[in-house]
Amino acid sequence: RPQDPGCRPGGARPGPMGAYVTRPLEDQAASLLAGVDSACAETARLIAQADFFLLFTGAGFSADSGLAVYADVANIPAYAERGLTYHDICQMRWLAQDPRLFWGFWGQCFNDYRETAPHEGYAMIDRWMSKRFRHSSAAKAVREKLTRAAEKLAERRKLEEASLDAAEPYTVGGYAGAFFAFTSNVDAHHFDWFRAWEVRECHGNVELYQCAGKDLDPDLQCQALWRAPLNHRFSVNKDTMLANTGSGPEASEPSSESANNGDAEAEAESKEVPHVGKVRGGGRPRLLRYLPRGATAEGAGFDEPQPTCAKCGGPARPAILMFDDGGWQDLDSQEQRWNDWMAAVESHMRAERDIQGRELRALILEVGAGPNVTTVRMSSERCLYDLRKAGSARMVRINPDFPLGDRNSLAPDGEDESLVISIMARGLESLRKIDAAMPAEMRGD
Repeated sequence: RPQDPGCRPGGARPGPMGAYVTRPLEDQAASLLAGVDSACAETARLIAQADFFLLFTGAGFSADSGLAVYADVANIPAYAERGLTYHDICQMRWLAQDPRLFWGFWGQCFNDYRETAPHEGYAMIDRWMSKRFRHSSAAKAVREKLTRAAEKLAERRKLEEASLDAAEPYTVGGYAGAFFAFTSNVDAHHFDWFRAWEVRECHGNVELYQCAGKDLDPDLQCQALWRAPLNHRFSVNKDTMLANTGSGPEASEPSSESANNGDAEAEAESKEVPHVGKVRGGGRPRLLRYLPRGATAEGAGFDEPQPTCAKCGGPARPAILMFDDGGWQDLDSQEQRWNDWMAAVESHMRAERDIQGRELRALILEVGAGPNVTTVRMSSERCLYDLRKAGSARMVRINPDFPLGDRNSLAPDGEDESLVISIMARGLESLRKIDAAMPAEMRGD
């Protein structure tokens, strides 16, 4: 049977980062499509019985909100005329070579994300978390472990923060219970529904900014990291996709352009493939509800059309991991919260198994993680095996094209194939079916 371009025999496709992603063969795809409803029902049963719930999301999860995905985000005339693809634009070199191009792209992405609400699937998951995973005995046990660990590490962290000379962009005042979300999406939509201590963003987000001095001069050591103000909007000319040098008539119009058109034209536009500058829009009523403020003064670094460092006044950049990016500054405290939570969950699962003779269950739900950047897919499979060492763990992978396990052991005919439930469908469509199959106590308010 002929394979897709770039696929090796057996249906695996190499991503840009070198990891292989498995695409179903024709007969496998037919079986998966026929079994979507039953797989969603099985997923609902597993969630309702789980003690811990881990959500992993990629670009496909944001796509259901009407945002652009990897293949389409930069697919517009302004970039085509210059021979630029998303991979070309998403690089730090443009800040020095063409800052108006750099801020035109990232500024419009910021505007698009700010103007588009997360889809209803976020609310569904938040409801499941509140009903089963935030207030359970397992959640309480994990919080107690994290609290004790934090007390022991407080002095060391204080010294580390002083040596880094960096203030936290936001202050977190709690601990995750039996739920955590891990995402590669940079839109910060998770904070509209999930608590700041429940979120790990492995590629950063467009709401955080960092000093770009060391990207331009390696000898500069400023490590400032701060939040954009809630009322900020970038000024971008959508025809050229260049950032404007000031406000005025050149400023970007709202991303939901169809709002000013007739009904027929608006409906036609709503069916267009989203790209930068043209997304669903419509407003974001829960904007960053669970993202706390930090110590940096509101609006610091955003007095000029192009942001500047809130600490040293030098050039700034989004705190997002770009391609060939050696200067990205991860939010170390967020990464530490994720690592600490995983360690606490594994410790509690082992203790329950070894001391109480009770095997706790963890369920990983991965939605919309594709082959272009495989961080989420690799991370979810690694966590699956880590949790299996401590107790029972299963994974559900929802993807319309790549729903199978990637590791040889998790792929079809692998020794652990049964650990993965593959749902070959879009994320929101699947979440609706899962929610409909939930027991009564997990549905509704």
